Amino acid sequence: MKAEFDYVIAGAGSAGCVLARRLSDAGHQVLLLEVGPSDMSWIIRMPAGLRSAFKPTSKYNWWYYTQEQTHLNNRCIQQPRGRVLGGSSSINGMTWLRGHPQDYDRWQAEGASGWSWAECAPYFKKIESSTIPGPYRGHVGPIRAQRQENLGTLNAAFLEAGQQAGFSLTDDVNGFRQEGVSRFEMSVRDGVRNSAAYGYIHSGEHPNLTIWLGCEVQKVNLDGKRAIGFQVRYKHKTIDVRARREAILCCGVFGSAQLLMLSGIGPVEHLREHGITCHVNLRGVGENLQDHLECHIQIETKEPISLNRELQPHRMLWAGMQWFGLKKGVASVNQCHVGAFLNSSPATPHPDIQFHFFPVYFNKDWIPLSTVYGYRIGVGPMRPTSRGNVRLRSAKVSDPLRIDPNYMATEEDWRVMREAMRLGIEFSNQPALKRYSYREDTPGATIRSGKAMDEFIREDAASAYHPCGTCKMGSADDSLTVVDSQLRVVGIENLRVIDASVFPSVPSANINAATIMLAEKASDILLGKPALKPESLPYYSQFSLPPEHKVSA
Repeated sequence: MKAEFDYVIAGAGSAGCVLARRLSDAGHQVLLLEVGPSDMSWIIRMPAGLRSAFKPTSKYNWWYYTQEQTHLNNRCIQQPRGRVLGGSSSINGMTWLRGHPQDYDRWQAEGASGWSWAECAPYFKKIESSTIPGPYRGHVGPIRAQRQENLGTLNAAFLEAGQQAGFSLTDDVNGFRQEGVSRFEMSVRDGVRNSAAYGYIHSGEHPNLTIWLGCEVQKVNLDGKRAIGFQVRYKHKTIDVRARREAILCCGVFGSAQLLMLSGIGPVEHLREHGITCHVNLRGVGENLQDHLECHIQIETKEPISLNRELQPHRMLWAGMQWFGLKKGVASVNQCHVGAFLNSSPATPHPDIQFHFFPVYFNKDWIPLSTVYGYRIGVGPMRPTSRGNVRLRSAKVSDPLRIDPNYMATEEDWRVMREAMRLGIEFSNQPALKRYSYREDTPGATIRSGKAMDEFIREDAASAYHPCGTCKMGSADDSLTVVDSQLRVVGIENLRVIDASVFPSVPSANINAATIMLAEKASDILLGKPALKPESLPYYSQFSLPPEHKVSA
């Protein structure tokens, strides 16, 4: 068993797959390590099968839980993460959103030099194969981004309701203007989930790439202050795999921080608690954890106009025949085709509230019912000010981390969440949606504000599954910096972290596209290639146009 390669990548998620493809295509011998199984099951590949991976028993899902959350009635919140080739891009909802340009200018201001919007924009275009024309979008990339043009009754009603509430219809939410109501794109190609694995690994032959599935990475091997590879458990053997050039951590927001700490790279006091020798005292490892939280407005309809009707046995049979035979039909797309980005106040420079609209009535834990019809709007803050952390439970890699996002710890987060709920209820009461309303399931017709609404938020709020930030990219004078702008771990040679854990702050949207963009840009850094030419594409914000052009409720 060969145990020496040019690059060894720990983690075959969204970032790991991109790097494995780019580095191996450049002629380097690359080993990609993944503890999970292959992604070739129909459960992964069928877009409508995504809920099958959202079960505690799923082999494709780590299914983490947070610590008890003080501000959410001491509830433990689900934190599912992909445990499969393709990582979370193999189990996510496939909603393809970049975030707002000012998110990346904020990264630059937070110390991530070289990661401004102008410098990230060409990499977003590089990864995309969008069906939307124009200079903002890429059209030949490995990730297909397409809209569901033929909207169902409830999806169309949501867009109309948003306009009735006074918001604009945005042509391309990933283009000039994010603010408003819009169709969302999905990462689906020819009826199949276009995960990072599908787009970068399965799209051709890669003779320089070796993949070990079912391989547990246990720690980074160090020679003094230099990374030389990883210790892994593979095929019932403990093996030291050597990286001639560099070792790269792509284990995600939880896994990368965990492996750094298990390897003696992290806050010295915490490592001592678990008997781990500290090689580099990096206070920021595991800190800066942030995530999108959302609450849910759910309305029951009497008419069978939601996707719940597709769960009837004869319809499920027909959907299966269409997908397995032709990759067509209702099973060939995801369930979130429209949504909104809104401002919580006139002082907000760009949207800080997101709506996900689902033409589905869900039971507990996002399980759709076959006998009840309706829709759900997930609403929540996009730029939370609360910060949490992850900590080791023990010195064993197999023991789960202590995950504490510290949700809703600030009054600002409460302000934005209350406004998100107000706006969501306002949408549901517009004529376009009201005509279908039979019963308000959540929050309930009597719950509108004050203590009752706050209690609903404490009981209902859940993760939107966008955790990031635990290995922060930043400047040398920032005490929480873990990696520099080249993604090199501070104080250690030949070791980089490249995944969503390095985000200085969470983008104002779903984060999968940003993670893949990060890895594409990082591959050029690793290969010593000139960065793609910056593109100063203009964009809309509340302060970029005269008052008469602004949109408000």
